Amino acid sequence: MSRGEAAGGLGSLMRAHSSATMRFLFSLAKRMGLEVSELAALEHLQASGPMTMGELCSRLSMSPGAITALVDRLERRGYVERVPNPSDRRSSLVGATERGVEETFRHLLPYIRELRALEERLPAGEREAVARFLSDAAKIAHRHSAPGA
Repeated sequence: MSRGEAAGGLGSLMRAHSSATMRFLFSLAKRMGLEVSELAALEHLQASGPMTMGELCSRLSMSPGAITALVDRLERRGYVERVPNPSDRRSSLVGATERGVEETFRHLLPYIRELRALEERLPAGEREAVARFLSDAAKIAHRHSAPGA
């Protein structure tokens, strides 16, 4: 497939959306006084719940030392906490705190409201088609972000 073919159809719209999303994430991180990697860690912890440092390393493709420093910074801000791992006494789990969730939500609320208003303007059938497309696109993105992809 040529570059021109890849950019055609929904491809160019997906690329524009991806670019806008990345810009938004960088802006959101800056407003929260975070690095993008710290915001990404918060998102993973809030979406999936507490996890080991190793799991967070894998999700963010970072070294153990970098993850430890990142979690230390987020912990100092009160956004995450380490708790004993009930499955393995030798390790701990990292989880988002209520403060971390509230602070993230406070910054995301205007964006969420606009997206909900956009969704409500769509007829039900179109909403279902968009939902299927976004769900499938997310699965593809996850597949291509897996180690070795």
